[in-house]
Amino acid sequence: MRSTLFRLTPALLALALCCAACIDRTDWASKGPTEEDYSQQVMVLGADVYRDSCAACHGSDGSGSFGPALIGKGHKYSYEEQRRLIERGRRSMPGFGAGLSEEEIEAVLAHIRVGFFAARNN
Repeated sequence: MRSTLFRLTPALLALALCCAACIDRTDWASKGPTEEDYSQQVMVLGADVYRDSCAACHGSDGSGSFGPALIGKGHKYSYEEQRRLIERGRRSMPGFGAGLSEEEIEAVLAHIRVGFFAARNN
């Protein structure tokens, strides 16, 4: 019994460290919008695409619901990383690469990275 526990201790410790590392307590929303600049037309399209494709899981204002909050995550993920998440999906999130045009994907990225903050300030 003691031998089994002795062998499991390093594995349990490694598992605990991995779980602790997965907990992200960063207040991404406080970091504000990214530095990118988008046209008003792109921002309007992005808000429409977000409302139709993302809001049910991520909340109408990006604060989260079934899916995680997205406000400020432009500082956690690069533009390319976020684009890949939208196109391919991850875990329970489906990929939207086949269902959205390039223009719609770029617009929803603009909304996620910048638009949430403009909407909050109006």
